[in-house]
Amino acid sequence: MKVLVLEKASRVGGRDISFRLQDEDPETYRKAINDAAHTWYVKSEPGLQELFRQGLLDGYSFEAGIHTLMVTEKGRTNTCLSYLGKPLTLYPAISAGWWHGGKLYRFENGSERGGNFPWMDEKGRAETGKINSLMVRMSAQEAHSYDHISLKEWMEARTDNNNTKEFHYVNATMNCTINDPANISAGDNILMNRAVARAGKRFSFGGCSTPGLPGFVQIPLSFCDVIKENGGRVVTRARVKEVLIEAGRVKGVLVDMEGGEEKIDCPVVINSGLVNEMFQYIPEKHFPYTFVKRVKGFWSAGIGAVYFGLDRKIVQEHLTFIPKIAGREHGFDSDVRMGFWDSSGMDPQRAPAGKQLVDAYVSLTDKEAHNPELVNLAYDRMLAFMTEHYPGFKEALSWTLYTVSDSLVPVAQAPFQVGDARPRAKSPHVKGLYLASDSSECSMAANDAAVHAGIIAASRVSNRDYVSEILPEYSRY
Repeated sequence: MKVLVLEKASRVGGRDISFRLQDEDPETYRKAINDAAHTWYVKSEPGLQELFRQGLLDGYSFEAGIHTLMVTEKGRTNTCLSYLGKPLTLYPAISAGWWHGGKLYRFENGSERGGNFPWMDEKGRAETGKINSLMVRMSAQEAHSYDHISLKEWMEARTDNNNTKEFHYVNATMNCTINDPANISAGDNILMNRAVARAGKRFSFGGCSTPGLPGFVQIPLSFCDVIKENGGRVVTRARVKEVLIEAGRVKGVLVDMEGGEEKIDCPVVINSGLVNEMFQYIPEKHFPYTFVKRVKGFWSAGIGAVYFGLDRKIVQEHLTFIPKIAGREHGFDSDVRMGFWDSSGMDPQRAPAGKQLVDAYVSLTDKEAHNPELVNLAYDRMLAFMTEHYPGFKEALSWTLYTVSDSLVPVAQAPFQVGDARPRAKSPHVKGLYLASDSSECSMAANDAAVHAGIIAASRVSNRDYVSEILPEYSRY
């Protein structure tokens, strides 16, 4: 089977596009993050033109949006690429911070193992350990039985300890990019925690990682290399206008390329686009009304992302979590939690020598992402927290870049949006149509979800069980 990849953007990567901004210009950067990543520039200090003109971004490398890879070398992404002979160079988080009651608690190399959370009393630690154990020991099938139950409901049926609930709600926000535990799927969140623990990882011991340069874009580039090495082609600036379907069967695609419109005959189409955008190029008349209504009703999870460029190292921990910087009293859907990481501490090549790049974010609903007042309030709270709690931060801050996305997770990991609610990898409605993105049949989030979806789709196309062949038990389901 010959493979042709059609990428509508000017570069490969989709939401996995990475930047070394001395190689870009302001308008190209703005267009690239908007076209490929559902992300847009909001503001910067100094302004974007000045950031580029003064060369303040030279030597820094960062992503469109916020990305990390779960469980480092044991995650789906690296496991799959290693299977294909393209292992990643990964830089794991080996320290973490947790703010509670105005105090920072630091962990290193998995020192939080065994429920070692100093801000909790004995009962809190015991309750937290009980919940951790329940999540880790249950089967994937049992975890999926909670897909359409909220984390809030699941937790409140098992504990009344406030510290335990706060711990798991903050952790779930970092997993799923949703602030309100009433909107988080208990099942999908449990699967993520289960995978981290079964892989032998912790917050401060490889629970997540970042790839070496050129950044996350090396993931799609590596997959494209495999395709080309096996006789396939990758074409950019090729926008699919329509998947051509006759008598319930795929016949080809109509593509808008730079040279004009072209019809390509093919019996199989694998759509890696967002399922909630699929009807822009796959006519909905070929699907049942109930399916179309469900897919169009999916909502997404967004973020406000801030990149802080510092002229010296201020933040000492690789990962840091703050349970609340704003809340319903300010007009938000729920308590707004903040996470940030020392990108250049994890991978020194992400900032010039002696300087520091800190990537920070807050989760936003898709509606909040389009509310400038709330977005800017979140930014103000993020900057205020860093300035107030990290001595020297204000003086060391050289530049700040603010972006927002309404679709960091295109189909949010919410009840009735995960598990069997997702469109299947092999369409039961159109023969020859397959879906393979982090918004179709898969579990968990981001790159590992997209890779999971791709492996499932490859299994369906080939009638070969690549899921079991490639992935360890904790990543299969």
